[in-house]
Amino acid sequence: MRTVEIPIEYNRLFDNDWREAAIYGGRYSLKSHTVARFLLIMARMQETRVACFREFQNSISESSHQLLSDLIQKYELKEFKVTDKSILNSINGSDFIFKGLHRNEQSVKSIEGIDIAWVEEAQTISKSSLDVLTPTVRKPGSKIIYTYNRLMEDDPVHVRLVDEGRPNTLIINANYDIAEKYNWLPDVIKAEIEDDKEKRPALYRHKWLGEPSTLERKIYKGWALIDEIPHEARLYRFGMDFGYTNDPTVIVAIYEYNGGYILDEITYQKGLSNKSIADIFLNLDKALIIADGAEPKSIEEIRSYGLNVIASTKGPGSVYQGIQFVQGLKISVTARSVKTWKAYLHYLFMENSSGIIINEPDDTNHEWSNPMDAIRYGFNGKVDNSKANPDPIFDTYGTHYVD
Repeated sequence: MRTVEIPIEYNRLFDNDWREAAIYGGRYSLKSHTVARFLLIMARMQETRVACFREFQNSISESSHQLLSDLIQKYELKEFKVTDKSILNSINGSDFIFKGLHRNEQSVKSIEGIDIAWVEEAQTISKSSLDVLTPTVRKPGSKIIYTYNRLMEDDPVHVRLVDEGRPNTLIINANYDIAEKYNWLPDVIKAEIEDDKEKRPALYRHKWLGEPSTLERKIYKGWALIDEIPHEARLYRFGMDFGYTNDPTVIVAIYEYNGGYILDEITYQKGLSNKSIADIFLNLDKALIIADGAEPKSIEEIRSYGLNVIASTKGPGSVYQGIQFVQGLKISVTARSVKTWKAYLHYLFMENSSGIIINEPDDTNHEWSNPMDAIRYGFNGKVDNSKANPDPIFDTYGTHYVD
């Protein structure tokens, strides 16, 4: 077995005088890796039940399971038995379980005997999930650890633990300087940090120093999460953003319902060929597909499989014009649309070096921009269902398409 190293800045995790811990900061501050190491150490020392939570977890691949499994392999911790859904210490009975919090109240409440709960990506956790979690972790001496990169000034977890404060709370604010101190910061990451610091100071402060973005930078607001698509909802069309070598292809279904629209994430996947994309659509209900107009050859190939796909219109100001249109809509998102909801939370306007917000989306992280682009494409153009009742999209874009 190799030695498991913990930076001294995180040594307070091993103390017993705290109930909740807020561990936050910028990228490459070693938050998640250190907490995962701490949990494995605790699970080796004595029988410990660890519950690993995220707000959204539709599959085990969206949990902390992979990180823990990688560390078990790296440090040769052979007493841990890893299955595709759980991790068990075969010597002392310690176990790790993985759950999503959103709309999962009864399942979370039913978990007994939690010694340590770890909430990863806690910047996305809702107040209602916090209210369910804290009384669930009720065993004497139990602890809850939240690791997060701040998103907005009013992130519920930060308001609860840092702004308002709670009794017996451990607060650790960490950034990349910890990794740099121990020579754990790769040169490629160091170069990226320096480049952002020089050329993109607003991004540097948010990404690497963990500073929250202001609510004024948030592009979309007021979207709602729903469990599933109501039976009465009508499939309106699909929006699609093509993936490249390192970007995913994103397909979002758009439904009309009750004076608004419901977004349902169909695909968020890298490495899809045009044939694979066509096969996905051929297994879905029929509706107009509006795709990124920058890929005319791909659109033509997908159309050759008998699909009704057209290119989104582009031109000067079209991105902001599309954003303005979507801002005026009543939008709901299905709970299974994890990437789309995270993109909604993270999708921000750019800020220049003087701190002035400009009306252009910050596309530096394609993980967030790709789903939002697919949605914007989906609302682009005009389906001429009734000339007597013109679609407002016609007036916005001035483009006429027919199903």
